[in-house]
Amino acid sequence: MTTMSVDQCMREDYPALKKLGFRDDELRDLGLWEVPTGLPAELAELYIRRSKAKEDVATLRGHVRDGARWAEREKLTIRHVWFEQRSASKVSVRRDEFEKAKEAVIEHRHSRTLAVWKTDRLDRRGMGTVGTLLDQLDQRNSRLVSISEGVDSSRGGRLVFAILSERAREEARDIGKRAAIGHDSHRKDVSAGRRGTGQSVYGLFSPVGSGKVEHHTTEYEKARQMAEWLIDDVPAKQVAHRANKKGWKTRAGKEWTVATVAAWARSPMLGGMVPVRERMLDEDGNPLDVWEKRGHPLLDPKGNPARCGNGVVTPGEWYKINALMDARLSSDGTFNRGKVGPRHLLTGGIRCPHCRVRLNAHNPYYKCPTNETKGRSVCVGRSTLIERIDAYVVGAWIRHVTALDDDDPVLHEIARRWLAYNDPEHEARKQELTGALGAARQRLKALEDRFYVQGRISEGRFDEMSRTLEEQIANFISALEGLRKSQDMSALFEADMWVKVFEHPDTTLSEKRALLFSAVEWVDILPSTGRGDRRPIESLVTIKWVGTP
Repeated sequence: MTTMSVDQCMREDYPALKKLGFRDDELRDLGLWEVPTGLPAELAELYIRRSKAKEDVATLRGHVRDGARWAEREKLTIRHVWFEQRSASKVSVRRDEFEKAKEAVIEHRHSRTLAVWKTDRLDRRGMGTVGTLLDQLDQRNSRLVSISEGVDSSRGGRLVFAILSERAREEARDIGKRAAIGHDSHRKDVSAGRRGTGQSVYGLFSPVGSGKVEHHTTEYEKARQMAEWLIDDVPAKQVAHRANKKGWKTRAGKEWTVATVAAWARSPMLGGMVPVRERMLDEDGNPLDVWEKRGHPLLDPKGNPARCGNGVVTPGEWYKINALMDARLSSDGTFNRGKVGPRHLLTGGIRCPHCRVRLNAHNPYYKCPTNETKGRSVCVGRSTLIERIDAYVVGAWIRHVTALDDDDPVLHEIARRWLAYNDPEHEARKQELTGALGAARQRLKALEDRFYVQGRISEGRFDEMSRTLEEQIANFISALEGLRKSQDMSALFEADMWVKVFEHPDTTLSEKRALLFSAVEWVDILPSTGRGDRRPIESLVTIKWVGTP
């Protein structure tokens, strides 16, 4: 049989039909070859949908064939076959082809029939959505037809559509619940070390079905170099610039930016740990198709970070990177609005005697930012030589620390603050365990309210769930106690040791600032008497020490 060439077929839906795998001779047999003509009452729109690409195309071709045979029986011509791959249950998903199919009937009035293979292929959001569509079709003297279910809205089918649409809605909820349980189980199945759903971070890949992460053959070396820059306290902006200079691209083929570097570094998966993701809800508590990355690792029942394979960095390195990035965050806490770290010892530590705002460094002076930005009418301002006041405060710090007894509570507080800076992994784990412990206690209280006060749960179920929560609480308490015992702080209670660390040539500025502000809350300086104030520095400066009134 001789077939007509493609350019002789002028149907608008021809490309979509070819993607579904139809041959030209089959389209001709189905009546989907010739350009449709006729009155609106003689034409119909056929809407075909699948939710995911993995659904069989052969099934969709069967839906089209069923639609063509139905149209032949009804003595109608299918004007257009609308096909798309979209979810029908999520409010946040716009279905462009579905909207066009509706417009063809309601707005443009090309046809008077909108046909679907089955009601759940039309919409899974219930009668509220389907009922509105039926009202619009009624106003245009048009109809909705479910081919496989034999329902026609123009022949008393509205009530049946109401039932079928609500059943489709319940099915969507069941599917979503099963999927959520599966995803949550994969993520929380820490004994198997599964990473959950989603794409692995740059530098790693996940073998299909394994739930593990491994080093990517081509990305890992680049990712490791970027991570080492971050470990060396290079700002995310500079890391992005260096990566772009070397011609490295993101997995999407784009240049690196401060935002992409920061988001990449914040993922616990970078350290081979299972990340925590939570689904966002709308104002009414309904789940959205949006997931928020919490930026911290999932903890197992014993309070340890759940591992999912080999990361680009170790967990300890990941915690250090995040601690360094936290120190650079702007006041609004965003990842991509970092700031350059302090370049002088007392930046942000001296208070203006007039407005009490912390002084900024403008070499060779510390100056009041209020006076600099808003003028003398707002704050008279204060400035002091950086070299002069730094030298005095360092000397005072050395004298103060060496005068403390080894069992002085202030020395213990200094040691605690220094450990929080020098061992960010320990401090972060302590915060995570404390938060997890508080959340478990809240869940237990809510469970007890549901059982004792509201009576909404059976005694057997209550005993089972409360026993699980009590075990979690005991494990978290045990893990916190283990963290406390794991740190040997005895060497940190020797005052002379702090001075040696401070004066060591390898100690960086940020480490010196951490040591200094482990003992210093802030520094106050008296107002100036005028240019050339010759009063000695010790008479101008007051230091608020940690642990003192």
